[in-house]
Amino acid sequence: MTTATIATPTLDELGEDFITGRSERSGEPSWLLDRRLAAHKRFLDQAWPDSRLDEFWRSTPFAKRVDVTSPVVVAEDGEAPEGALVDTLEVPAAKVVIVDGVVVEVTVPTDLVEQGVVVSDLATAAEQHGELVRTHLGSLTTSTPDSSGGGEDRTITVNDAAWTAGAFVHVPDGVELDAPIGIQVHVTRPGAHLPRALVVVGRNAKARIYLEHSGDADALVDEVVEGVVLDGGKLDMASLQEWGPGVHHLSLQKVAAHKDASFRHLSVTVGGATVRLRPECDLLGPGASARPLGVYFADGGQWFDLQPYIRHIAPHATSDVLFKGALQGKSRTVFRGNIFVAKDAVGTVTDETNRSLILTEGARADSTPFLEIECSDITAGHGSATGQIDARHLFYLESRGIPRDEALRLIVHGFFREVLAELDLPGVEERALTHIESEVERADLDAVGVSDAALRAGEHG
Repeated sequence: MTTATIATPTLDELGEDFITGRSERSGEPSWLLDRRLAAHKRFLDQAWPDSRLDEFWRSTPFAKRVDVTSPVVVAEDGEAPEGALVDTLEVPAAKVVIVDGVVVEVTVPTDLVEQGVVVSDLATAAEQHGELVRTHLGSLTTSTPDSSGGGEDRTITVNDAAWTAGAFVHVPDGVELDAPIGIQVHVTRPGAHLPRALVVVGRNAKARIYLEHSGDADALVDEVVEGVVLDGGKLDMASLQEWGPGVHHLSLQKVAAHKDASFRHLSVTVGGATVRLRPECDLLGPGASARPLGVYFADGGQWFDLQPYIRHIAPHATSDVLFKGALQGKSRTVFRGNIFVAKDAVGTVTDETNRSLILTEGARADSTPFLEIECSDITAGHGSATGQIDARHLFYLESRGIPRDEALRLIVHGFFREVLAELDLPGVEERALTHIESEVERADLDAVGVSDAALRAGEHG
């Protein structure tokens, strides 16, 4: 099917007339248009990030990596791509597929409907489940629960104002889902894409969400994902960045965890020219927990900026961040982990760790774990390590008759498996290891650097 695109402004030229016209044509409720226009007003009062002045953009040159002169993409139709991860599972799974600014498929198994689970186009949900969407949409991007985060920058505000297609998931109180729910964002056309997702997990409910990002074009994908996990709820989220080489991806994936809620997040970043990923969690209730995990493999020319941010607002909450990456060619990765502990968050237990393997010359990994602590009654640690493959590990494997190239593959696989094996997410570990194997296959294994000592660099706790 041929996909036509509606004429749209660029991000830089975004105007009230475009926002109002699209909202009215889509039949959005008046409260949603009011939200969009309020965001547009904030947008006009803001400037695009300046990497020389904005601490959170200091590691990624905004002007060089982000093209705000791209027109917003809103296609008239499209087709769902093949190969969605949830389609490979043995159990039927719900999914929402967004292609070039349009929701092209919504699938919801009958048993989920019978349990009251909602999986929907976000615009449709705003009409049919207005109170629920109105309560939570934008709740994590337009306000912060403390003084540490400030307001969101213009890259988030533009999505608040002009998101083009979105997914909505609601799991009612007490409903526990074993099969994951897929949200797939696919791009085929050049320009600026503004996808949105909202996930609400009820009290003592459980859900798994797979965010899949695929496709290739000279495109900017400016994405916002919000999640709310109510008391005792559990949310596992896997975000796979499998872009082609032409995509520049900015993504805020932010969750609020209430009393005794659990949030686990795994990011797998292997594709894209630029990926700036912000997995964030506000721990709002006592006993809440967050476990952000990440694996990334950067090749020549790729730039990955990974910024997990945990805000401990309530007492007796826990968080543990672990990110591991490998680099080859002239690639660049940035890890900027930030843990904020508010003055009333007594009994906090938190830790963050980042480790990177530099496989070949020319690659560069920067790692900066931060702790911002306003409370003394806590347990906290952080550490980072960047280095080459340990010669002792390689020697051990070769001394047992394993060829060098196979030994290198085993070491790289083992390096990542600690992260991937932690979450029981069907199909995700296998998918990630397939990508990693593909990256290793492209590597010049004779050029892989080997260190005479274990990974080292500023580890402390």
